[in-house]
Amino acid sequence: MKKLAFFLTAAIIALFPIVLTAKAAVPVYDTEERAATRQATVTHNKGYTVEYEDAVPLEDYTDDGKELTDGIYAPVIDYNNTDWIGANGWVGYRSESGEGSYSVTITIDIGYVAREIGQVFIRTMTERRISGLTPFISVKASVDGENFFTVGDLEVQNVENKRTEVLINRIQLEETFSARYIRVTFTQDAKYTTLTDEICVSAYGNIEHISSLGADSEGRIYDFSAGYAIPESVLANSLEEVPGYAHPTSANFDEPDKTFYIGEGFGQKVKVINDFMSVGRPYYSHYVNDIRYIVIHNTGMCEYYSDADYVHNYLVNKTDGSSSSWHYTVDGNVIYHGLPDAVAGWHAATNYNFYTIGIEICLQGAPVGPGGNNDPITGGAAYDKWYEETFTPAMENAAVLTAELLVKYELTPDKILQHADVYYFHAKQCPYYMRLNTKKQLVHDGTGWNYFMGLVNKYYEAMTSEGSRIEKHRYSPSSELPDYVVDTDGTAYLVTRSVEAATAFVNGDADYNGKIDKRDAEYIRKIILGEDVSRGYPDANGDGKVTLNDYLHILRKAK
Repeated sequence: MKKLAFFLTAAIIALFPIVLTAKAAVPVYDTEERAATRQATVTHNKGYTVEYEDAVPLEDYTDDGKELTDGIYAPVIDYNNTDWIGANGWVGYRSESGEGSYSVTITIDIGYVAREIGQVFIRTMTERRISGLTPFISVKASVDGENFFTVGDLEVQNVENKRTEVLINRIQLEETFSARYIRVTFTQDAKYTTLTDEICVSAYGNIEHISSLGADSEGRIYDFSAGYAIPESVLANSLEEVPGYAHPTSANFDEPDKTFYIGEGFGQKVKVINDFMSVGRPYYSHYVNDIRYIVIHNTGMCEYYSDADYVHNYLVNKTDGSSSSWHYTVDGNVIYHGLPDAVAGWHAATNYNFYTIGIEICLQGAPVGPGGNNDPITGGAAYDKWYEETFTPAMENAAVLTAELLVKYELTPDKILQHADVYYFHAKQCPYYMRLNTKKQLVHDGTGWNYFMGLVNKYYEAMTSEGSRIEKHRYSPSSELPDYVVDTDGTAYLVTRSVEAATAFVNGDADYNGKIDKRDAEYIRKIILGEDVSRGYPDANGDGKVTLNDYLHILRKAK
């Protein structure tokens, strides 16, 4: 049975004191400061070899050469029986002779010289019923597969009085390094077995993820066939075919004073006007929005004049002391964008403010009783006319916007919430008119909500699944390329403008506008290993630093 992903909720987890021995000098690639705090797991889906010294695999603990790098954590299902052993992705080893100690060495080939590696994560398990104990762990790395340097050693203290314990073994480095091969050696006393599940090696940098449309956030398309992320036509605009009968707008949603259209190809084209509130307004949060959900509201303003233009102007200019703020205001004709998506708004009334986009759907002209906006009339000819002619078009435009935002921020329709879902104790009936069923009773999935979600799903599928025709997708990639690109299956690729010459000394040649000769390969090897190079080595950009890119720049011109 395949390993099940989970967050260790089935096991009692403890981070035991870890002893990190002094490591040897590590080759460092440009580590004056790390490129970014984001990480890419460069060992994900990568192959490895296993060497045994007086060791054999445990019976039923099969390893197809992918178990330790597939990114899926194996669970401990039930403490009271051992039926799960050997069936859920744990890989096990034992001594062959039963004497002294044994070792198992796993060598992962990343496939390229990964840069800015800064963390090694190894998951193990102690299991008293089969004498399983976390072993001494040594981690080494190499650029060429022959010369290995020490990254660090881990010795986890024995687990006392626990039948089963999942342990996190982590080496967090102060300085990063470059390597193609990662070697993990488990050394264990012969009387104990070794159980391991996952080895993750992470690199730091500017990380891009490929969306369901096959491009990164800048619209760049990559070729992964050589084992690298090679941008297609990185120096010029290009056209690329992508599946689908519609595609999201390429407009920058957070560009000030911009007007653009969404819903192309849906038959539901709608204008979006970016008119952001001043950062000096008292209800401008100044907090970063970590976008995870989209929250739908109704405005609560039923006056005949309270269209998107009116409500938006209230948002950006209000002086009544209200502290509320949201991102989009929608009616049946237009959408106003009053707060950048990247800035948190005050619309959810809970901590959801810090990771949601708030959309307000206008109610202008909704019939009300003597109590005004707080006295809605939800039946009769006037209500039916308003619902069909005014509110339904507003919901349709909001559905287009929501679908566009889902694709833009790589979310799925299950990340759409009602205000009532995030309000304290679900005590707020918002979006009110979308929560009414055919009997005008308030329920979660009202008639309006079901209609709205049906449209969102339709538009979302149109932008993420193959449709009735193939359209051309235009993109204009920036000159600043990311360090790594993570494909939709989680595999991380090093980004290069061509097949990376840095691995030439491993492969013997590389197609980098010609063959890489031994002299070129030797220079590249020295740069990666941090060794001195000969005087007069080219500093292509004149910044006083000799880097691999400098040499490749000269190499490109020479060939």
